[in-house]
Amino acid sequence: MKILVTGATGRIGANLVTRLLDAGHSIRSFVYPGDASRARKLDAYDDVETVFGDLRNPEDVSRAVAGVDAIYHLAAAFQGPFNNRQYLDINAMGTLNILESIRERCPNLHRFVYASTEGVYWDARVNGRYFEEPITEDMTGEYPNMAYLMTKWLGEELALVYHYQYGVPACAMRFSTVIEPSEFLNEAGLPRLFLYSATYETYRDPKSYQVDNMPGNDKGDPDVKAMIENLIGGWDGEEKLLLSLNPNGVPYRQHFGDVRDIADGLALALQQDEAVGEAFNLAGAAIFDWSELVPPLAERYNLPYVEARVPFMNYFELDLTKIKTKLGFQPRHNFDSILATAEAIRRGDATDVIPTGVMFGEAEG
Repeated sequence: MKILVTGATGRIGANLVTRLLDAGHSIRSFVYPGDASRARKLDAYDDVETVFGDLRNPEDVSRAVAGVDAIYHLAAAFQGPFNNRQYLDINAMGTLNILESIRERCPNLHRFVYASTEGVYWDARVNGRYFEEPITEDMTGEYPNMAYLMTKWLGEELALVYHYQYGVPACAMRFSTVIEPSEFLNEAGLPRLFLYSATYETYRDPKSYQVDNMPGNDKGDPDVKAMIENLIGGWDGEEKLLLSLNPNGVPYRQHFGDVRDIADGLALALQQDEAVGEAFNLAGAAIFDWSELVPPLAERYNLPYVEARVPFMNYFELDLTKIKTKLGFQPRHNFDSILATAEAIRRGDATDVIPTGVMFGEAEG
């Protein structure tokens, strides 16, 4: 099949493309011109056509969609130089442009796979996410946060409405937080997620604290204020690890997805007809429990660690029963696999991961 992959040069897209090529497909890579530094990432691969365009431009999208047999829509405004209006235009209206182009140019499309997010379960009225039971696909929240989460949720809704209303063979894959192993360690070779310095930087500057006005969680709350003051006061300038605790004292626990597991799940969405008309949780085998991981990491990297409560709640696991049952998905990469791959990449060893590269940088050469 000829497959259009929007965002094909991103961290998920590039690793998906290699799987699709191995399966014998040819790829059309749709690349945002502003992401020039990664635009030629796939040039070394045969059967990859690179086209440039903006999701906000219906003509660009129509040209990209013409003549393809399947579409993976991974591209989105994320962590870039975008305001709320641009997020809406790119993530929601951009998805609408693709769906309209499918109706006009690809009436016999085999599959439209939309990259959604775990953020459809979060609620803007709550500072964080805390779920004592694994999250199933029917547990969507009412008010995802602007701008990224809300606009991605709107895109998912459009994709599935176009399936039921117009027969577009669409499905949505709700990614857990994705880890690409080359990003897991910082410049000093330390695991970013568990560093005290990262949390300190989040809370030391009032402008960086993004939940000031959330009910019950603003800085006027004495308990929140005490947590922030404790976090700031506990930093002495020497790097250490942080065993992060929720406001109720329970250690952080979060479900992640190695980019290789995410790419494997996406590939199954093309192969299995049971995917059509459905939304699936998609995560890896990596469920990080700070209480289990921080002490051995401190020993591994010869660093001290401290415990501290953090205002932002973080405790959840995605239920993968549906994607395992319907699509046969089996995640392979847990914490040990991610760390081993991250350290291998840092040493310069060959791995099965295509690194992310610099987002929104200038073209190389």
